[in-house]
Amino acid sequence: MKNGPGDATGAPFTMTAPGPAGGSDATSAPGAAAPGYVAPFQMLPGQPVTTAPAKAEVAGPMVPDRFIVPGPRLRLEGESVSRSWMTYFTQQEVERPVTLLIGYVNAIYVMPELSRLRVTINGQFVTEIAITSPQGPTQVKAAIPAGVLRAGGNLIRLDMQAVHRTDCSIESTYDLWLELDNALTGVAFAGGPAAPPAMVDDLPAVGVDVRGSTHIRFIHAGAIEPNYSAQVLLAAQALALRGRFSHPVVSIVGPDPGPTPPGTLNVVLGSPEDLRNAMAFPPPMATNQPLVRFVNDSRAGGTALVIGGETARTVDAAIDRLASGSGLANDDKVMISSRFAPDAHFFTGAGSVRFSELGVTTQEFSGRRLRLGFPIALPADFYGAANGQARILLDAAYAPSVRPGSQLSVYVNGSLASAYMLTERHGGLMERKVIKVPLTHFRAGINRVWIEVMLEVDADKICGPGATLVRQQRFVVFDSSEFVMDDFARIGTSPNLAAFVGRGFPYFHSAQPVAVVMRHDVPTVAAAATVMARLALAHEGTTLVDTAPSPASLSSRPVLFIGDINHIPPDVLRQVGVVDASKIRWLADPANDRTGQGTTPTWDSAIASTPNPAAMLDQAVRVRSGSGNEAIYDRWRDEVVSESYVSAELLHFQEWVSRTFGISLGLPGAGGGEEPFTPPQNTSVLMAQGFALNSNAVWTLIAGHTAESLDAAVNEFTLPEYWVKVYGQAAAFDDATGQMEIRMATDRRFVVTQPLTPSNLRLIAANWLSLNIVTYALVLILCCIAFAIVTSLLLRRRAGGRG
Repeated sequence: MKNGPGDATGAPFTMTAPGPAGGSDATSAPGAAAPGYVAPFQMLPGQPVTTAPAKAEVAGPMVPDRFIVPGPRLRLEGESVSRSWMTYFTQQEVERPVTLLIGYVNAIYVMPELSRLRVTINGQFVTEIAITSPQGPTQVKAAIPAGVLRAGGNLIRLDMQAVHRTDCSIESTYDLWLELDNALTGVAFAGGPAAPPAMVDDLPAVGVDVRGSTHIRFIHAGAIEPNYSAQVLLAAQALALRGRFSHPVVSIVGPDPGPTPPGTLNVVLGSPEDLRNAMAFPPPMATNQPLVRFVNDSRAGGTALVIGGETARTVDAAIDRLASGSGLANDDKVMISSRFAPDAHFFTGAGSVRFSELGVTTQEFSGRRLRLGFPIALPADFYGAANGQARILLDAAYAPSVRPGSQLSVYVNGSLASAYMLTERHGGLMERKVIKVPLTHFRAGINRVWIEVMLEVDADKICGPGATLVRQQRFVVFDSSEFVMDDFARIGTSPNLAAFVGRGFPYFHSAQPVAVVMRHDVPTVAAAATVMARLALAHEGTTLVDTAPSPASLSSRPVLFIGDINHIPPDVLRQVGVVDASKIRWLADPANDRTGQGTTPTWDSAIASTPNPAAMLDQAVRVRSGSGNEAIYDRWRDEVVSESYVSAELLHFQEWVSRTFGISLGLPGAGGGEEPFTPPQNTSVLMAQGFALNSNAVWTLIAGHTAESLDAAVNEFTLPEYWVKVYGQAAAFDDATGQMEIRMATDRRFVVTQPLTPSNLRLIAANWLSLNIVTYALVLILCCIAFAIVTSLLLRRRAGGRG
């Protein structure tokens, strides 16, 4: 998506000091309801909101006809924060009068007199409300002006400005938040819910359920054959792409499934016999012609999309027709706007992009902690995490009141990547200020970049009565700033789960169909289809699948193993570095067979929560390199090597280098992480990657305790909030807590994906040597020795010639 609607509008909030009230009357804003007008947002202490505010519903909350929150939770945190996403409507829906419903709850520390939530759609003002609901969810209603909504994609933007009641410290800004109530937030149409989409082009308007997911419900009668499994996996990919579903969840049910819940697409797939078994009145098929159309059928849950053909090849052609109309062919964007707008800018090498194109507008700020974020996408063969850098060319300024020592920090994927101190005593103007960002924290796929500015001001230290009411501008960042990516190495590496979840590597980059080895039962096929739909969204394309591969071919091709752990062959577990299934102590009780309703982080918390470098891994992701027995191993190692002072000192030196620089010297006794990975007891989904028995073909395992628990947990695991956190060689996910345990790879192999030009080879070598510092040192020593020998020989020859 290029610059979406509202990129040029959506003027930033201004928080100004008290002034004359004459210009704040709502009647003085000409054409405030006219299309294209964006009312200025001002916080004037003691004065009313300038526009007619939305009012709380007193007769009881309304149930939305369409839910619109794009995730399980949407939480805005801090003093000044924005969030935008795309929601799709049909022509029939936009022709009706529409009411916007906002249900929310906020922190008790938020001062209602100055704190506001502003809503714009397609860059046009819709409503502005005071944040006044600390005791529980409140629903407010606002009529959406005619002409604001359009058939197709609509950019919804929330802007929150929050002020603390009493505290002026930077720490107090973490107490400010507003969270939407999904069940009370959405749109209501005059006359009741509109008819579901009836055209393929309206698939994105299927919408989401109360948790922000879109359910693809396949209606099927009878047993599941391998051919039908392959069609379901391929159709799930095509539907996810054509519908632009940010979180597709696949299920397979029998005929007469009952009413269609919100955010659900009914699909009948297969041959004429499959259609007759699943439908009361299946549509006729033309000879050798693929069928893709919506029909209304009582046995298929009402309105259903029929994808059929007389032969398997014709069914595949129908699925291809779906995928070909997705319209996602954009070389410099990765589609994420259904969850987080705008789409992520995609770098394949050196390049730059302005903040305005990343959705960051010029913003003046009068608070204490400003956070601005944007996504960056990198290819599957990105190989630059040990060498190279990106740069932020910042256009900004800060006021004379800002004390030296205030800090500007850059976070990438939740880790501190760069910091810059504001040192001028009388304010400063930064023009194209270079902030270097090492590529260490970047990985293939979507990366979250956040700029955080913490402003120290003398007045905040005193924090006298009414101090929180004084709002003088302290900082401004301009949308002319740029993010610049230097050139980086391009070569694939395996095992690499970040490349797998980020871009479907290497499965979606192979000419062969993906070999999927699984049992052909309902929960396993549904889980596999959910995974394939998520991978198709990451790659922005579909791939053929082979659900009945020849056993002899598995050793020479990429394979995806999916199922319950007890049906995974021991040889497969061994190849992907996982302990034998008999040694895995997963809980075999109902607590482990959850339905994905546990604690879920918000999209904002995954990309916008305040990074805490000291506790980041402990809170969400634990990283380990071996089997999980590090504490026991360290205790025994210290006891064993106590007799050898030299060995002990070497190991302590290894620990210091690893702890300080993140470098493993590979010294004897340091451990190579070669023990099989043992997933924690509360694991819901286990993902691991390794190599085939006799080749470099990549094998990937996705397993759960049972097929049913895997199906339920995969629905949670594939949420973008969790999916983007997967990397390394193995990952164990607990869907009840959202905890992810990562096992890093110790044996990586290269996969050539780009021409090995001198420039690319130089970058590859620079990264490899940076990761292998001992080899680097030895090469330098050998080069020095060789240089000394050659120099000595030349000097001797020259001396002999003179004699």
